[in-house]
Amino acid sequence: MPHFSSGGIEIAYEVEGEGKPILLVHGFSATAADNWVRTGWVQALTRARYKVVTFDLRGHGASQKLYEADDYDIEKMAGDALALLDHLGIDKADLMGFSMGAGIAMRLAARHGERFGKVVLAGIGAKALEPAKPGSPIAEAMEAADPASVSDRSARAFRLYAENLGQDLKAIAACAREPRRGGAEEAARAVRNETLVIAGARDDLAGDPQGLADLMMNARAEIIPGTDHMFALPNPMFKGAVMDFLTGWN
Repeated sequence: MPHFSSGGIEIAYEVEGEGKPILLVHGFSATAADNWVRTGWVQALTRARYKVVTFDLRGHGASQKLYEADDYDIEKMAGDALALLDHLGIDKADLMGFSMGAGIAMRLAARHGERFGKVVLAGIGAKALEPAKPGSPIAEAMEAADPASVSDRSARAFRLYAENLGQDLKAIAACAREPRRGGAEEAARAVRNETLVIAGARDDLAGDPQGLADLMMNARAEIIPGTDHMFALPNPMFKGAVMDFLTGWN
């Protein structure tokens, strides 16, 4: 993957296809390749004549590793995305984020809506509006000597996922320790772009997407039956709903 410097932080990215630009922002502990290539999104979007821009978030994949929680402030992570568009000379693009990436995408649309066309917030819902719980079980899971010792099932799943992707667990732990939920309601109310908020019916991490969409001026919600957080992106119904929105809804 090529790299560019975002305020001195090296960010890895890829560009595939020709046509209307779309920027994809992956989720926590994932990589662009795992969220967007393995699940068929890049292939589907390039077939639909999009220029697909993906990147590894700071601390993830092939991007630079950072070890302080403050390095993962949501404004800094959103800033990397904007810097990438500037680096590529892209003035305006459609935007899609998944999970933590959807939170970043929502901040981008709220603060820089003129840089984006249609916005897809995937794997996110009303739980993004809840205050963060005390402690950081996911960070603790990343730092555990043995994942089998982690009692929190969700935290253990994230640890095993990150480990399987070869992530730097100390960097991922630092990312997990940065609270990113503050200001979510304010950001949602500031979004003016045509927006789809979408999650699986069994996605306990996201909650009801309608609760988030209701705060936005020009948004609708979609719930995909039978899927949870981890298996949303490869789900054909999930993908179909997003593609219909990107290519058809006005």
